Amino acid sequence: MSPFIPLLLAATQAIAEPNLVPDTPSTVPDYFCTWNVQGFACGYSGANSQADMMIETNLFGQGPNQNWLSFYPEVRGDLTFLLDDAYDFPIGGGHNHPMRGSLELDAGRFPSYKGTPAERLAQLCKDVKARGWRDLGLWICNSRPNVEGLPIDSETYWCERLAWSQQAGVRNWKVDWGIGMPGKPLWKFKVTPKARQVAPDVWIEFGTQGDLYRTYDVHISVSIPETIRRIAAFLTREDPNDHRLCNCEDEVYIGAALGCCYGVMRHPLTGPMPNGKPDPFFPEHFRNVKRRMDEVTRAVRWHRIAQPIYKGDKFLIDTNTFTDGKSKPAPARIARGGLPLPTVTVPDGKEAPYVLCSRHTDGEIAIATIGRVLDNKDVAIPRADVTLEVCSLNRPIGIFGEYASLTLIATNDLAGKRILAQDLAGTTPVDITAEVKVEKGKLVIPGSVIHRVGRMAAKPGDLSDPGLVLAIEGLTKFIPKPPMKPNRKFQRPDPAYAEVTDEPGLPGVLLIGDSVSIGYTLAVRKELAGKANVHRPPQNCGSSAVGLANIEKWLGNGHWDVICFNHGLHDLSYEFSPGKNINEKGEYARPDNGGHHRVSPEEYRQNLTKIVALLRARAPRAKLIFATTTPVSADLHHYVKDSELEYNRIAVEVMRQQGVQVHDLWAFAKPRIAEIQQPGNPHFTAKGSEVLAKEIARCIVEALK
Repeated sequence: MSPFIPLLLAATQAIAEPNLVPDTPSTVPDYFCTWNVQGFACGYSGANSQADMMIETNLFGQGPNQNWLSFYPEVRGDLTFLLDDAYDFPIGGGHNHPMRGSLELDAGRFPSYKGTPAERLAQLCKDVKARGWRDLGLWICNSRPNVEGLPIDSETYWCERLAWSQQAGVRNWKVDWGIGMPGKPLWKFKVTPKARQVAPDVWIEFGTQGDLYRTYDVHISVSIPETIRRIAAFLTREDPNDHRLCNCEDEVYIGAALGCCYGVMRHPLTGPMPNGKPDPFFPEHFRNVKRRMDEVTRAVRWHRIAQPIYKGDKFLIDTNTFTDGKSKPAPARIARGGLPLPTVTVPDGKEAPYVLCSRHTDGEIAIATIGRVLDNKDVAIPRADVTLEVCSLNRPIGIFGEYASLTLIATNDLAGKRILAQDLAGTTPVDITAEVKVEKGKLVIPGSVIHRVGRMAAKPGDLSDPGLVLAIEGLTKFIPKPPMKPNRKFQRPDPAYAEVTDEPGLPGVLLIGDSVSIGYTLAVRKELAGKANVHRPPQNCGSSAVGLANIEKWLGNGHWDVICFNHGLHDLSYEFSPGKNINEKGEYARPDNGGHHRVSPEEYRQNLTKIVALLRARAPRAKLIFATTTPVSADLHHYVKDSELEYNRIAVEVMRQQGVQVHDLWAFAKPRIAEIQQPGNPHFTAKGSEVLAKEIARCIVEALK
């Protein structure tokens, strides 16, 4: 026995205390997704080959690289087993197979399952649950060609499949990109009140009307900063109707600290792939994620104690950012649930880790330090002294990552209290009172204690960073968690779409535009109250192509005095094909990876010319005002910085040729962009939308004179 082991046992003697982690599995919509193990099985030889790995024998078989349902024995009762693309069309069917999106288990892939589509799903769900998983989830192609020519609409089509899922026990829909077949109409998926009613227990991961927002695929080399950046963007995107949970995918410690759900992608199949090559998605030389399986166990078990936070809580995002390697800047610190940003101290000349924290709805506290890529090497967590003010310390605390020390400042009197801690992957708490510093309102935990206790239940060879739950005797109260279910209250439409009751005798104003326009519509109405009746179409008016197709409908029978219109932001965005701006690698369309503008500059010119002609023909007495597209001040997803400049130049040329007044909203916004636009996002803050509204209203008032 090592001479150090008796000292270790004396310092962290296990005690006869109840397990600090509840035995009851979590009902949080966390899932394990099969997409990466499918890639491993085919040697990542292409998306179609990867889809062909979704077969019954890979799930249940006992051969090499099979038996996927045996993964995660410690926590699979807390997880949905989610089948990714493709289970509903024949092997070798390819990207645009007409059965993709049918949700009908393909007989060639799943030969053991018979009966109606709903019955086959129910049998599979039963078998998955018999292997210990909580339930079954499905990847959903968000459109399906109506190759049969059936006279049913999209809502009827998708509600039927949601009803199958509800009946079968499927509890998660991971809705992703769609397909198209030339000359064939599509059944397009959309969340509607009826969809909610027929499937009250199915979590839907899709759009702002869904239940979950997914940060989406990202390359392992930038997964940490990019996931943090996307969560920050989600939190700052202002929408009073958006109350989704955030799914951070495989970055489970980020999710544990920020109140997110998990879409676990890592799997335990190690070594070379069947083709003899190393796994490129989870490489051994960088992070070695497949030797960090205990992290998943710890993060998932934390959800038995603290459930994720719906969007709409108070948050703070650090303006300081880190840029590691080829990553985009990500906030150094984020705090949710009303917590302040933690204080992070490192020795002079040393880098700091990302530090993330949250207070959950029932008061539980979570905090994590997250690693950095320094000197273009592997990820490591710089040791920092971290201090967090938590107010009342009367709920469990989840602590993840490595520290020099962690100080919790509380309003409670902590003096004389016994401090218990437990590896979230274990079942036995330890008394660490003698190893921490406790004062009246302060608890200081050395990083060495966090490291040791947070890995006490580590499996041999596992490299996971520590993760523990801490409790204070006589203060900490564990709140039993009710089952989490999707929010079935259908979110109301954007108030900008509300029907307007005209005030007699006032001129009529029509606003036509995209989400920027939606953002300032209510404020324009307020500015022009008593001066004009302000209307807009009850939708995002999108690109100039959408405008050209819908302009006559939007004009309706109204007698407009002023029409203020804009198209451009959607036109200049990039896509790979109609409606598809993300490829199979999870990359957003850009000019350097095969992406192209949604509407080309020349088509944009032609569309605007035709739109003006239609406006003049259908609303001959209206004063037309074209608002230029506001700045795209940063690269974001499928937007490229400054790409609006060419489109604005074209728009101004067209409007001058047609004698249409130009309101240069770009020139108005540009000097004050840092104060009014969301960071790294072409959309505007609530205050920014009000600023734009005042300028729009001023221009309209001038036109009405």
